[in-house]
Amino acid sequence: MSEPTVLLVEDDSAVRHGIAAYLRANGLAVDEAETCQQAMERFRAVIHDVVVADYSLPDGTSLDILPQVKKLAEATPFVILTAHGSIDLAVRAIKDGAEQFLTKPVESKALLVLVRRLLQQQRLRKRQEIVARTQPGLLDPFVGRSLQIRQLEERARLMLDWDSPLLILGETGSGKGVLARWIHANGPRREEAFVNLNCAGLTRELLESELFGHERGAFTGAVNPKPGLLEVGHRGIVFLDEIGDMDPAIQPKLLKALEEKTFRRLGDVRDRHVDIRLVASTNLDLEEAVRSKRFRDDLYYRISTLTLRIPSLRERPDDVLVLGRSILASVCGRIGRAMPDLTPDAEEVLRRYPWPGNIRELANVLERSMILIKGDTLDAAGLGLETAMPAPPPEDGRLLTMREMERQHVERVLARTGGNVTEAAEILGIARRTLYDRMKRLGLGVGGE
Repeated sequence: MSEPTVLLVEDDSAVRHGIAAYLRANGLAVDEAETCQQAMERFRAVIHDVVVADYSLPDGTSLDILPQVKKLAEATPFVILTAHGSIDLAVRAIKDGAEQFLTKPVESKALLVLVRRLLQQQRLRKRQEIVARTQPGLLDPFVGRSLQIRQLEERARLMLDWDSPLLILGETGSGKGVLARWIHANGPRREEAFVNLNCAGLTRELLESELFGHERGAFTGAVNPKPGLLEVGHRGIVFLDEIGDMDPAIQPKLLKALEEKTFRRLGDVRDRHVDIRLVASTNLDLEEAVRSKRFRDDLYYRISTLTLRIPSLRERPDDVLVLGRSILASVCGRIGRAMPDLTPDAEEVLRRYPWPGNIRELANVLERSMILIKGDTLDAAGLGLETAMPAPPPEDGRLLTMREMERQHVERVLARTGGNVTEAAEILGIARRTLYDRMKRLGLGVGGE
């Protein structure tokens, strides 16, 4: 991960070189500019961590570039230096968003202390935002006692401190997003941004704009420039969920950004530098997608430098009750009710149920149960899963295959919803598109919505 970057805007070359040399000697990367125009060109190319700008510049003042900087990156601290300070000017600068207004001459050591303090405050704000965004209802990705989950945790810890791209494999609802957030929260980029984008279901234009950003006039409706998630995630982690659904036209642009650490906004001709760790996930067989030319082989090899596979709940049935109690504790804490006792028949249903929607379906079932049941006991009837249980083995005693069990379960849920795919997907805890794909794979027709 690169060092913090400072954009120093000063037209006096002697002063600029002296300050820049001192900051660099103390572990900061410094980008220099002499004018307002140069400053904005540098900042648009790279979102800097701090801006330090002289008030008087050859083509304007630092108050001309302050609102442009804040529009592009509101959290970037802005420090103004001036040889002719006044109370009115300082008030205006602070009102417009400047963090500090200093009168020249400024000692390099004092400026270094200020910049470090602003960087620390910036990281603290990011950390607080991240905690607020990720902690409510966040599950430990390694809840359980099975060998599979312990091996997953051991392997994940080995991958924390690397910047190489990480690919997380697993079925829908298995906890890929939770694991990605755990990687961020426990890795060296924990105090920087975590941004995520679900690639499934987005048009090529929307996906490209969300990922890379756009300039004003890049397309109809682009009335203002917008930074993409690569810029927002600079120095942090960018999580691309369901990357296997990414439009093929976007894939080479993402590959370029990963390999060269540069990209361009839509409608722009300038390269922008970015420092991110990419974490991607998919429930698809990407090797098969590569063979069928639906996914680029060079991008697949790049994003799969490191790989983690999350086992489905069917593969670790001993973890279902442990996970269930953890989810119940979280739900009860959120809605303010006592933790219920699970009856033996409820435990048996939870163990036997195939959980095609994995942890997400388990969480949905338990939350619904806690809303609907009365009293302090949760029995099998309260789970509402009896009619959706797999059918008993055929009369000939043959055991069903996983495909047969899954088909029967999906058929039962669809029958229960009268063929409403949207409602069935909600019960299963999966996306509607995923249910359509699964129905096609299982040879099931689509009923009326």
